[in-house]
Amino acid sequence: MAFIPFKKSSKCVITDDLFLEVTWEDGKSPDDDSELLGIIEGLDQQYLDTFEQSIEESLPYMTFLQAELLFQVLQEAYGQMQLKRVAICHLEGKEAVSEGEVFASPFIIDQRYQNLLLSLIQAIMTGTDFQSYTYHEKREYFVNQIYPAYKKSLGIQESALPLFPEEGEQVSNVLPQQKLVSSNSVATPSPVEHKFPKEPSLKKVYILMGFLVTLAVGGMISSVISQAQLSKQKEQVIYLYQELKNTQNLADKEHQIDVFSRYFLPNYYSGKKENLTDFLSDGDAKYTVPKEGTLQSVILEKLTYDSKTKEYTVTYVLSVKEGEKASSIRLSFSVETSKSSKYGYVITTEPKASEYIKIKK
Repeated sequence: MAFIPFKKSSKCVITDDLFLEVTWEDGKSPDDDSELLGIIEGLDQQYLDTFEQSIEESLPYMTFLQAELLFQVLQEAYGQMQLKRVAICHLEGKEAVSEGEVFASPFIIDQRYQNLLLSLIQAIMTGTDFQSYTYHEKREYFVNQIYPAYKKSLGIQESALPLFPEEGEQVSNVLPQQKLVSSNSVATPSPVEHKFPKEPSLKKVYILMGFLVTLAVGGMISSVISQAQLSKQKEQVIYLYQELKNTQNLADKEHQIDVFSRYFLPNYYSGKKENLTDFLSDGDAKYTVPKEGTLQSVILEKLTYDSKTKEYTVTYVLSVKEGEKASSIRLSFSVETSKSSKYGYVITTEPKASEYIKIKK
């Protein structure tokens, strides 16, 4: 298909069957615009593993994929941008040739831009440069040549390609009109199913970083909480184990201590100090003053064990007769084991007495 008596060729590093030649407006090329050059360098860096050649190296030529990515970023960065010319090219040997291929001049990128295929369809269907070609030639050219090359470059499905207008159908009914910027303005195409990747924004990067930091902090907090819970559980286990040991110890010693105490109590109420010698330790208990009275009943009420002091505390309920008067007394004292003592135990504190039954006044 031969279209234009215009030919521009040069050495090209792109090897695709079809690709694009981009001509910038005067004074607005990457050589003139440092911001535009920065955008191109950023894309090259971002898609380093995707592009066979960088955009900067292959300019003024680009693959369909490179062009769509670049045009999408230009749309976001500038809102509206006009290129002098965008043309399909093919290789003849190692030279890029645009003769016989469709082009759009000027090529408009604004907020309604969707993809370059629609702009080129608009150009071939309405441009005066292509009026001599039949509808069938135009359709076959797009369907059999441009569409396959475009699909291969972008790696998309057939269903993502725009439908070529039916014969006799008004292009304005298929493709939305674009605001004219010159007499040969190209209309911006309507939306299609395929969406091209966009350059990630700094905001998304910051959100991701914030999310990762939150996860890290959350992990540290969870670790601290887990350690605290583990420590608390360990303390509980130790406490329960100690309680179990104390309970077992009390069960083992209760009978022996009760027998020792029952020997002690009659001597305590004998009124004779010398009777207490074998029962008392060398501590405060040695100052114990005996009582006078007759024991009528002895009932063990409570026995506890203190693992820190290694002492047992016993509490008895006694019925004691003093003269003609009988009373109920609660008596408590502490006991510890003593291998050197006569009975194997000694009293370590002075007995403390209190009324067991309080008389209401």
